[in-house]
Amino acid sequence: MRARVVLVVLSALLALGACTGTSRSSSCSGGVCSISLSGEQTVEVEIGSLERDLRISAITPAAVTVSARGDSATLAPGESAPVGGLLVRVDGIDGRDVELNVTRG
Repeated sequence: MRARVVLVVLSALLALGACTGTSRSSSCSGGVCSISLSGEQTVEVEIGSLERDLRISAITPAAVTVSARGDSATLAPGESAPVGGLLVRVDGIDGRDVELNVTRG
């Protein structure tokens, strides 16, 4: 019975994770981070000794909202802005997929 309860809980957690629809990849080199993600989420950005949690939300075909350390900006593709000590540029938006370029701000 106990194994069945654990199985049900694990199944529910896996289903919940599958519903979020988020994924990401990132690479940082020479003080520049390229981030590709799908869906609203928070990404940890490390550039040298600078670490920030960058929140990506409100993804629309025309713009995306990014926030860090109390700062936020809504950016269209090609636009950039300083956000919480980072300089964030939106390289592209395709549905829920977002491409970002992040450097020290």
